[in-house]
Amino acid sequence: MSSSTSASRQSWTPYRPLPLTRCTDCSRMEPLKRLTCVREENGNRGREFVKCLSKPPPGQVLKKCGHFEWLGDYVERLKLEASTPTQELNFGGGLPWNKPPIWRT
Repeated sequence: MSSSTSASRQSWTPYRPLPLTRCTDCSRMEPLKRLTCVREENGNRGREFVKCLSKPPPGQVLKKCGHFEWLGDYVERLKLEASTPTQELNFGGGLPWNKPPIWRT
């Protein structure tokens, strides 16, 4: 009986310390929080995730952010972002050496 209980538990991939980025869904400055699921629901007990727990600045009323990612998905997103060549990123304008020179006469 105890074997069926232990057999139903998932063995989640343990992750080393990771950089925690800002939330991609809101403008708050605090990094995401790394947490561990403690509920037995859906067999996720012990599974790690990141969540936005940012609080609005004093005096501001902001909608609560509901950002949530399983840690495995977060790691994959970080890998994808790290592999994106910088020349393909859009920084909001062309590079100055790609523009024709401006000559004053």
